[in-house]
Amino acid sequence: MMYRQYFLPSFDELNFFCFPNGVGKYTHPDDHNVYRETGLKYFSLHFIVSGRGYIEINEMVTALMPGEAFFHVPFQKMRYYSSKDDPWVIYWLQFNGSQLANFLLESGFFESTIWYMNDLEPLERAFVDLMDEIEHNNIARLAYISTLTYSILTHFTSNAIPLSSRRGKAKIDRIFELLPDMQQNAHLPFTMEEWAHKADLSPNYFGSLFKKVTKMTPLAYITKCRIQTSKKLLLSDMQMPIYKVAITSGYPSASYFNKIFMEIEGTTPGEFRRNHSL
Repeated sequence: MMYRQYFLPSFDELNFFCFPNGVGKYTHPDDHNVYRETGLKYFSLHFIVSGRGYIEINEMVTALMPGEAFFHVPFQKMRYYSSKDDPWVIYWLQFNGSQLANFLLESGFFESTIWYMNDLEPLERAFVDLMDEIEHNNIARLAYISTLTYSILTHFTSNAIPLSSRRGKAKIDRIFELLPDMQQNAHLPFTMEEWAHKADLSPNYFGSLFKKVTKMTPLAYITKCRIQTSKKLLLSDMQMPIYKVAITSGYPSASYFNKIFMEIEGTTPGEFRRNHSL
């Protein structure tokens, strides 16, 4: 068993967007069993790297596995505990901030919930960076501590997927597995039916699940990929005509490409090229 944890004083007077009250990592604790009838006055986030555990929310007990996270809002009952047979390795963060409630509400985190993280590495790295900063510099660099806390929150809110059922994980994984293929083939004509078929899902369900997982529609993702490709082409070959950049990126005409590029980037492809030329 190993505990690594840090607790900080409150700095409400500095009005940080977010700031930690405490952060830590528990490695195979013998008896990690938490019950708080009225919760904490802070938001809290936990995510499991390995092992197993359990959480009670709304009188329901849910088993937790690696890759899953749970989030608590302030002053809400907390009940969670590690498995005795397979104790978890778990990171945790308690935090608050001046505008945090609105940010979390707009991101869909307005109640205590359980989430699935498809990629733990960036979130784990962000936790380690925050703990290292506090360990090495204590509270000498408060603004940087706030920045590192924000990094944890953005990794979490950008990648967390509601865990409605275990069966949903396989379908969610299919979406993530398709993303590199969608990016590589974004220049080809897009049809929802084709990509839904590859995911073995109906077009309607594919569209709704894709948006839940990526926070955007399939077509919006394809558009982002096309714009990214066009930016590379605009700057890697300054002599390539705009119409050729458009066709290579997946647009049938320069005029339509200009329209979409302007809508997303707020500038034309030609202006983008001129503004970023060496």
